[in-house]
Amino acid sequence: MFAPGDNDLERAQNRKYDRILSHLGDSEQVLEIGCGWGGFAERAADQGRHVTGQTISLSQQGYAQARLDGRADIQLCDYRRSEGRFGSIVSIEMIEAVGERYWPEYFAVLKARLAEGGRAVVQAITVPDSYFDIYRQGSDYIRHYTFPGGMLLSDAVIAHHARRAGLQIASSHGFGQDYAETCRTWSRRLTAQSSRAAAIGYGPEFLRSWRYYLDICAASFAAGQTSVVQVELRHA
Repeated sequence: MFAPGDNDLERAQNRKYDRILSHLGDSEQVLEIGCGWGGFAERAADQGRHVTGQTISLSQQGYAQARLDGRADIQLCDYRRSEGRFGSIVSIEMIEAVGERYWPEYFAVLKARLAEGGRAVVQAITVPDSYFDIYRQGSDYIRHYTFPGGMLLSDAVIAHHARRAGLQIASSHGFGQDYAETCRTWSRRLTAQSSRAAAIGYGPEFLRSWRYYLDICAASFAAGQTSVVQVELRHA
């Protein structure tokens, strides 16, 4: 989330995390479903929260554990096997990798793990409601080459599955244009580092594939064909 006149990626990333944290209430215990490399957990720990992060990647677990140095509980765990209840739940761009057939189970886990009065924030890449039916019937470069098996939701689809699980949307905030700028910056940085990438074995085909991915994402966000939303959920 960029501020006017400020294109620094690290500060923009922290604004994104801080907005999520501002919607979690006062709960100190946070469950993060799909904790990745520990970026959010680190920001939350800096603000006095304790994160139980879950990932199915051994590499991510090791990196995040070293990064947090005991300030968070980073578990190698399928989120569907998680236990307990938490005052806050966060899941940042993990749902896109779940797959349509598992969306009901994903929202059911949010419902089961969220304590009464608690808040959950799900961040997701989305397609427009009007385009979803066309999108789900086909494929594209990203689903075929970059994220095989992945699938985006739309705002209405998120609301539908949340409602079926017994959750309600308290707020939703979209910021797709910020992601257009992010992807453009990543593409420029990748191009600038192409010689270093080649030196460690990543040749022109690899670079062309990832530059194409980043550039089509930048164009899609800029045109509104995709967006990114932070959706705050509570018990219905």
